[in-house]
Amino acid sequence: MDNDASDKLGILYRKLGAYDGLCVCYSGGADSAFLAKAARDVLNGRAAAVLVDGAMLDRRDYNNALETAELIGIKTHVIGMDPFETPEFRVNGRMRCYHCKKAMLGRAVDFARALGIAHVADGSNADDLRARRPGLAASAELGVVSPLAEAGMTKADIRGFSRALGLPTWDKPANSCLATRFPYGTVLTPGQLARAEAAENALGALGVTGGRVRIHGDIARVEVAPADFGAVIRSGLARDIRGLGFRYVTLDLEGFRSGSMD
Repeated sequence: MDNDASDKLGILYRKLGAYDGLCVCYSGGADSAFLAKAARDVLNGRAAAVLVDGAMLDRRDYNNALETAELIGIKTHVIGMDPFETPEFRVNGRMRCYHCKKAMLGRAVDFARALGIAHVADGSNADDLRARRPGLAASAELGVVSPLAEAGMTKADIRGFSRALGLPTWDKPANSCLATRFPYGTVLTPGQLARAEAAENALGALGVTGGRVRIHGDIARVEVAPADFGAVIRSGLARDIRGLGFRYVTLDLEGFRSGSMD
């Protein structure tokens, strides 16, 4: 670990130690898992995690998140949310993420207050500050803190620290809300999200990680790393996805790009 990384870790621990208690908005991804681990190590029983569950969350991610939380040893609370109660989520405009994130964080803040915890943190990192992340505005408006970003930690830093700590999420591919599989302006329904999840489960069954199935009406566009093109083409994936009601299944020759729907 180089001196710069060590300095960032020291800054993070000092920031966490300044809180009487902290509730981490937790998804089980690399960032929030590392933050939950750091909070647990620094604050012990004064740290908690809250996982907001709903149709926007893939069941594999949900189950993996709970397994990781148990490994970390942080007290984790699951609270439910129906994203379709937020009209802006259903209509799926370009600010969908902001409205959904504000609803999620609002529930987390209310829950933390009920526990007697004054401070809520998200897993935003320094790289997120340079990307299009509408949800960051929601965090700021609700007073949610971002200790990783404040400590200057990048995604690479977090993966390195997580690996050193033995966290299974150190190399976990980034994932996102199932709504990101649809173009902006596509009206979302529970059935559509479920179909997107089923298509990606079929992709995951091939052993492909970090891929996406983007949905354009009756077309399913598969995004995977170019190294996985052969495995996808040789498999029965197209047949399996068509079985979910799609007319066409395409392989995107540009490969997987995070945020390609933006």
